[in-house]
Amino acid sequence: MKNIACILVLFFILTGFTSYRGYKKFPEPLPTTEGQLIYEEMGCVMCHGHQGMGDGFLAEGLNPKPRNFTSYEEMNRVPYQSMYSAIKNGVPDTGMPSFNLSEKQIDDVISYVRTFLTENYITINTCVNTPQVVSLDNVNISGPFNIEMDKENLVLTNIKKGELTLTPNFIPLLKTFKKKRTKVVRVHINLTEGENDDKRYLAIVALRISDCLR
Repeated sequence: MKNIACILVLFFILTGFTSYRGYKKFPEPLPTTEGQLIYEEMGCVMCHGHQGMGDGFLAEGLNPKPRNFTSYEEMNRVPYQSMYSAIKNGVPDTGMPSFNLSEKQIDDVISYVRTFLTENYITINTCVNTPQVVSLDNVNISGPFNIEMDKENLVLTNIKKGELTLTPNFIPLLKTFKKKRTKVVRVHINLTEGENDDKRYLAIVALRISDCLR
């Protein structure tokens, strides 16, 4: 029995089995990402500009003007699904065309576009019954800040000792899965500071919650 116990302990150490919770850190900024490559190679810079400010060399002749990805006020009104649809299907009566990209490629582009608001952007996949913990070591939260979500009541948040715990809200999520007839719900959790025109993003977590119980 003692030998079996030792083997089990060794197994848990080697496999990294330490907790039921997922643990993530915001990645260090990379010089080039897949999303950035697509953004540049597909010509997004011609309208939205290299810095995402909507000031590309074609922007002057467009009405409405290309979206400014660096503006909190403008981007706060744009949910993930709207961005996904705009890239996949285009936007009628604007200069925004459709792009023949895979779901992953579109997600990579959206992730890159979000970095114009903050470098601290991360996408996490989780199950409806699995909390996630995100280290805030790279995020400056020394002053007052707010936690905002684009879908209220679907995720419970708690910050303690430099870590953000995200707990899927089980019952409301199950109702959402059933109502929308989907197996995945995406919730953006935003850490912001400042007020009104001075508001800016400190970090963004895109939490993709799956109905893994089926």
